Amino acid sequence: MRTKFSCVCALLACVLLNSIAFADEKAGVRSEITTVFGYYGVTRGLSDRRFATAWGNAYLSSGLGAHAEVHFMDREETASYFAGGLSWSGTSTSLRGWLGTSTGNDDILPELYARIEGIWRSSAETGFVVSPAATYRKFRNGAEEAIVEADIAKYYPLTTGYLILNTFGRVLFIDPGDHVTASFGAGVTYAQSRKVAIGVTVEAGRATYDGMLVPSTFDEPYVSLRPHVSFYITDKAEVVGLLEYSSRQSYDLYGGYVGLKLYFD
Repeated sequence: MRTKFSCVCALLACVLLNSIAFADEKAGVRSEITTVFGYYGVTRGLSDRRFATAWGNAYLSSGLGAHAEVHFMDREETASYFAGGLSWSGTSTSLRGWLGTSTGNDDILPELYARIEGIWRSSAETGFVVSPAATYRKFRNGAEEAIVEADIAKYYPLTTGYLILNTFGRVLFIDPGDHVTASFGAGVTYAQSRKVAIGVTVEAGRATYDGMLVPSTFDEPYVSLRPHVSFYITDKAEVVGLLEYSSRQSYDLYGGYVGLKLYFD
């Protein structure tokens, strides 16, 4: 079943990308494809995590957009995931909606995934970008999550590029247990348009949830550090990479991903 689902996901992705390429020739569509491969090691006897993800985005001149994501995860269970979305972009605002599902697994990838996200951009002189979002995830083991989050970024023009400062917050509503938990973070990035970007993000918060295998409640603080980098190797190809270290009482996690982003316009 998983193999069949992965093949269907790959087929849908190919159809989308072929449609993007055809529309690109006929209507001057902007499109991009990103593929990453990653690995996370986990301490305290938990399973390590290997994954591969591909995203495809197409933006029409009318402001409409089409989006697809295919994800494969190998950890305590092995599963695949597919999501598709539509978007609209105006001069200063954007809105995007996602809907997704996964192959049979208990709790590593959601059976139902729904997300809506927006972007508001101020004038270039002011340099603010505000990105709110809401996400719902339902898992086959009965767990549900509702997430409300927002990111605020400020762009400072420099002689050779931009300095980008951002801060974000996230509130999670988790069932079973009716838990409410929150996390906050901040980041700094230096970027040169169509050349290079390098930065780091720090996040801290609490993880609160009911154990599904044992009758207990986990409530522990965590902190994560994520340096990231991207650089263009041609005008149409960008290498992306991220490292992550996350620590909490029950385990530590370390790893990251590397990938390639291709542009078509």
